Amino acid sequence: MPSFNVNMDKVIGFTAKLERLNRSAFPVAVRQTLNDAAFETKKLVPKMASQQFTTRQKNFFNAFSVVNKANGWDVNRMMAVTGINADKGSEVADGLEQQEIGGSIEGRKLIPHNMGRISGSHSKKLSTRHRFRNINIATPKNRKAGAKYIMIKKGGGGTVFEMKRLKSRTKLTPIYVYRRSKKSNVKRSPFMAPAASMAALKMPDFYINNAEYQFKRALK
Repeated sequence: MPSFNVNMDKVIGFTAKLERLNRSAFPVAVRQTLNDAAFETKKLVPKMASQQFTTRQKNFFNAFSVVNKANGWDVNRMMAVTGINADKGSEVADGLEQQEIGGSIEGRKLIPHNMGRISGSHSKKLSTRHRFRNINIATPKNRKAGAKYIMIKKGGGGTVFEMKRLKSRTKLTPIYVYRRSKKSNVKRSPFMAPAASMAALKMPDFYINNAEYQFKRALK
């Protein structure tokens, strides 16, 4: 976790001046610096995530990242945290955490095939008509009346196809890939830690700006 040292050469002079002002000036400047860094981290998360993942929903990482601001007056205990917001969906939040550190995530046995996505593109979302809640799947042994999708299994896997009746034949388009297990092992693909590291580089400048604001307040 990145930390901020107020004894850095770039900020030590500002710290000395702040400590001669009202006794609240120094902790307020530190607190706001930590909060600025936390919000900068949140802002950088989508950029870092785009280097690791295909993001099909524009605001996905903004929605699932949250800032808990620093508070209080003891600078030795102040902490601002940017993390994953589990209130938006615990399963997704847990999956993002496992992506950050590596591990095992649980999903579905049916994984969307590119041909089921909008324009057949890996970067697009699944077409509405192909979403799991909208389809009626049959199997060769269990043909459902009116089913437009069929699952053909092979070994431990298989494929779900969309069926289209043409004049002389039936066209099969792959929509989902079937797997036996719901669990997937994912390699470590950090996006939060790199964002925090980049934000930490700006902390001296955040501190100087906040210190100058305290000086201006004192001179009013």
